[in-house]
Amino acid sequence: MLEETLRRALRDRVELTPAGTDRAEAIIRRTRRGRRLRKVATTLGAVLAFVLLIGGVTGWQLLRTPRTGYDTSVFAADPTALPQPAITGAINAHDVASLGLDLRIGDLLWTTDGRRLDLGGFGAVDRAYRVPAGWLFGSTGGVYLQPVDGRAVQIAPEGSRWSVSEDGLRIAVVTGGKLSVAELSREGAKAGETVAVPPDAAPTAMLGSRVLLAGNTASERGYEFVTVDKNEGTTTPIWNPTVSGVFGVRSDAAVGLAWTADEEQLCLAALSPGGLGLSIKMTSVCGFEPPAEGLTHSLSPDGGWLAEPSGDQLDLVSVDTALVLEPSTAKKCAAAGVRSPIWIDSHTVVAAYDDGVVRCQTDGSRKVLSVPKAAGSGWDLVPRLGSTGG
Repeated sequence: MLEETLRRALRDRVELTPAGTDRAEAIIRRTRRGRRLRKVATTLGAVLAFVLLIGGVTGWQLLRTPRTGYDTSVFAADPTALPQPAITGAINAHDVASLGLDLRIGDLLWTTDGRRLDLGGFGAVDRAYRVPAGWLFGSTGGVYLQPVDGRAVQIAPEGSRWSVSEDGLRIAVVTGGKLSVAELSREGAKAGETVAVPPDAAPTAMLGSRVLLAGNTASERGYEFVTVDKNEGTTTPIWNPTVSGVFGVRSDAAVGLAWTADEEQLCLAALSPGGLGLSIKMTSVCGFEPPAEGLTHSLSPDGGWLAEPSGDQLDLVSVDTALVLEPSTAKKCAAAGVRSPIWIDSHTVVAAYDDGVVRCQTDGSRKVLSVPKAAGSGWDLVPRLGSTGG
């Protein structure tokens, strides 16, 4: 009995004791899991090291690569936008010189003598002229003169209306209801007399000591000459609504457009100061359209010729012939989409058109000029007034 009892007790103990293989399998499983984790960690480390290596090489190359001139602000405004190349100095001075006039692209100016000027320090530039003292330009911040040498100086404050004389030596400005005429020099503008005028009047031309003003909506539309010879004086223009536009001046009169008595046609006319208002001398050259923004006429420096954009051609009209009431046939200069003609001298005019720039002369000759490709499409030619020594 005792022996049987011992056998049963031993058998129960053996059955209740965990098998040695169970511990071995647990150890094997833990070992395999550790190996997998070490393999994954090794692989991730290798990948991370490769990425860091590539990133370091790329970063080093970017640091050593010259700037391309792309405007990063494009991405700030629109993440999907493509980078826009900034304007560079890759415009050949010889190409600009061949145009005969300075070239403006926004606020930047390329001159015929090889200069590159930034006029944008006072706001966006909307128009500019080459004058004997330098470059006269209007911007959102006012009117400024950039001398041939030196820093730009302010001529008139923001919101002024202004016009420069045909010789580029004087400027007429209306600011705060005051009209003044100043002489331009490399030091700036030498202030002259002032006279009170309607606050919305605008100077359009200068003839001697007189300024031809244009009245706007509030003060009725029309034109009138005003004499600026009494400091702090006051004048009340007698606006003449017959005049529709003014192109410039000749020796004894301004040249513009005036309506016929029946108001059916616009004709070329000479405008001069009269005893009780504006004196108008009509010509027989009629059929003009009212001058429109972006499609302008232009008078030659001596007032002898008028360049008129007309569809796919530039018409050159002899003002001298028209004023003596003789029949006048305009010279035709083919140029598709021609606009904004500018006279280089009294017999040569250049104008932008669909294919670039065309140069026309009063003898009928024509030549196509090339605009530098780097200028893109947003360029303008800068009118040259008076003698600039080059």
